[in-house]
Amino acid sequence: MKLLPSKLSQIISCVSICIGLIVCIGWILDIPILKSIIPNAVTMKFSTSISFIFSGITIYFISRYNEGKTGIAQIVIPVSGFIVFLFMATLLTAYIFGITSGIEQLFVRENSDAIKTSHAGMPSFATMLNFILIIAAGIFAFSESRLRKLITPIGYAVSIIGIISIVGYVTNQPTLYYYIDNVSSAMAIHTSILFTVLGIALILSRNNIPIQRGESVKIHTKITSLFLASSLIPIIFVVGLNFNILDDFPNSESVKISMIIVSIVTTIAVVLFSLLISKSISKPIVSLKDVAIQISKGNFSIKANESGNDEISELSKTFNQMVNNVRKSERLSTMGLLSSTLGHNIRNDLSVIKITLEILQHKYSTKLDKEVLSKIILMEKYVIDIQHQVDDTLNFIRQTPLKLEKASLLKLLENTLKTIKIPENIKIDLPLNDISLHCDSSKLTVVLTNLINNSIQAIETEGKISIKASEDKDHSIIQIEDSGSGISSESIVKIFEPLFTTKSKGTGLGLASCRRIVEEHNGSITVQNNPTTFTIELPKTQLHSKHN
Repeated sequence: MKLLPSKLSQIISCVSICIGLIVCIGWILDIPILKSIIPNAVTMKFSTSISFIFSGITIYFISRYNEGKTGIAQIVIPVSGFIVFLFMATLLTAYIFGITSGIEQLFVRENSDAIKTSHAGMPSFATMLNFILIIAAGIFAFSESRLRKLITPIGYAVSIIGIISIVGYVTNQPTLYYYIDNVSSAMAIHTSILFTVLGIALILSRNNIPIQRGESVKIHTKITSLFLASSLIPIIFVVGLNFNILDDFPNSESVKISMIIVSIVTTIAVVLFSLLISKSISKPIVSLKDVAIQISKGNFSIKANESGNDEISELSKTFNQMVNNVRKSERLSTMGLLSSTLGHNIRNDLSVIKITLEILQHKYSTKLDKEVLSKIILMEKYVIDIQHQVDDTLNFIRQTPLKLEKASLLKLLENTLKTIKIPENIKIDLPLNDISLHCDSSKLTVVLTNLINNSIQAIETEGKISIKASEDKDHSIIQIEDSGSGISSESIVKIFEPLFTTKSKGTGLGLASCRRIVEEHNGSITVQNNPTTFTIELPKTQLHSKHN
């Protein structure tokens, strides 16, 4: 049966944990053979053995995390890394500044004349560096893919540092296993071997395993773990450090008992405090999640609790505003659907009425008296007005993807003018030249229809509408100019806004629809006075259009 890289990584991690525990027992029970696998050789320091336990745990859960077992790994990796960091960062700082931190003798004491040891209890510089690299790998396991890629080179670095030390033992070169008299302690042989295999475990945990995201733990559990780890671990370190110091003082036993009592009380207080604080933070978040679930089921009457003055209450207020907007949007969507249905029905009925009136005019124009005929013409005019308003509304409501194609402007204008009733007193000048447009022909026809109708309505007696076409490097340009009375300065800035109109029977949706359609084409529409001119600019290509 083939052993998967992740499983091999986990086995190596468990070996590291076991060896770390064995050496810890050797120090606590003072068993020399457990401290060093070679008699009269360099011992693995107590801080190193503790760090191997938690480094093994870290690498084990990195592998599990990469398999998608993310839940408990989200707690265990940071806590394990925090413990190793407290040991190694303190020792490394003491090493750099040439001082004794007290961590070297934490929990157990090493003799000052230990073999190839610069300072009692102090591991080698390379040992401290390797443990910090392993912590970094644990942090990168939670990070973005760019940082996760660093786990493999970290694994190689850890292994190489271990291999160099092994070579030093084989060739009997102390400097290769990092011993410098009165400067750096030597790296123990079993420390070197463990680092070599732990580096391999890191490489295996990162390679050949797809990064997945599986189960998670509740935020309440994460916050509680954070408080407990950041509070209890330093307490344990401080108590352990003081226990060693107190051995040199008189009446140390009574002081130790006092410290134990204070530590127990502090621990209980920290646990209660952590549970209360984490609950106070997680409860409103869970409550907000429950509200979101209710809203997803269609219950828009429920609201998130806005009490308080912190970020979560601000989030709740923003959430409630979002729900109100969603509710309004839903109502508008329903109204839009209803308007669309009614508009189609009304337009069909109006078409029948309009055709009937045209038949009456054509068939009975010579038989009807002038008063009746004028009434029919007036009815037809009102039907056309209502049709325009219905068309404006439907054009504004409709949201359909663009169907882009190459189209001739003159052909579009020809088709557009067939649908418009042009008064005899208004002359329309078409462009002298034709240009090719990259557009949705049916939608651009709506725009041209609206603009020409607006120009017709703006001309009170007789006048002219001039349509011009031009091109530049990137755009096709259409200009529609009329000889009407113009637009007031107050109205011209609002003319494209929905529901804004200066007409007594207008919907205020025609020009808003024009702007929306042109902007769907990634183009622009503008207006200017003296004379009134609407200018449409359309890009010659729509390659970057979201509708393409």
